[in-house]
Amino acid sequence: MQSTVKTVEHRQATAKIEQSKPLRYFSWGLPAFAIAWALFYFALSPAPLKGILNYCSLVPVGFCTGILANISAVGGGIVFIPVMLFCFHIPAVTALKMTLASQSIALTSGSIAWYKTGKIPIRLLLYTVPGLLIGSTISSLIIHPSAFLIKTIFGPVSILIGIATLLMLNRTKESNNFEPKHWPLFLVSIVGGLITGWISIGEGELIAAYLMLACGFGSASSIGLGVILLAINSIYLTAIHCLFLGGVPWHLAAFTMLGAVYGARLGPFVCQWISSRTLKIIFSVIAIADGILFLVQVATQHSIK
Repeated sequence: MQSTVKTVEHRQATAKIEQSKPLRYFSWGLPAFAIAWALFYFALSPAPLKGILNYCSLVPVGFCTGILANISAVGGGIVFIPVMLFCFHIPAVTALKMTLASQSIALTSGSIAWYKTGKIPIRLLLYTVPGLLIGSTISSLIIHPSAFLIKTIFGPVSILIGIATLLMLNRTKESNNFEPKHWPLFLVSIVGGLITGWISIGEGELIAAYLMLACGFGSASSIGLGVILLAINSIYLTAIHCLFLGGVPWHLAAFTMLGAVYGARLGPFVCQWISSRTLKIIFSVIAIADGILFLVQVATQHSIK
């Protein structure tokens, strides 16, 4: 009997030690992905060298997208969409498609890293995944995303997310030892799915904000769950765009996806060494600045007309 108790205690202690180990950035999956990407691109692209010369600048954009999406649970579209619109002059709906495709693989990579931390309340997926699927279906198949919709909604949502992040700065009491009310969580996930279908951000940050502000959940648990939900949401929306909404420009998305994978892996790694407060301040400044930029751009277009 005593030996059995000691064995159980040893296993529990070992598990705690494993969970407390720092996450390593390198894994053999990273070089394997680069090799697989190169093989597929050179095999499927009619002019691979020309494509690399023309679109290689998209790789660092995807890298930054992957980092931001995985350190804050906010979709990489918070940076990706403005860069695509204002720097590369890519149409808004095309930028949305590229963002969703990039997030699908970047956030999946980041989700695996977050899951390994052992801090994610996986049980809450039962109440959030159905909601995000409902919201995403409505916002993509019933109320189709458009350039006007993307530009009009992105600004206010981005500013509100930045302000909500600032409100979380001084939260010190955090606990994962209770169960949030299921119906509010379900409804928040529906709203998040609606917004994500239009502007590629919304699901992860709304759920994370709700858990931290309304429920007092720990920031790491809330952000990690938000990353997983946004990964599921992005995969689902990418599939919808491929099947029903004209497809995804893979010749462009291939480069953003390449950078996003490595940025996504770096996100949880960076979170280990930078304080949560610093990360929130950096992110909130970017979110508010992006939102103001979009509002000014929309107002300028209306004044010209």
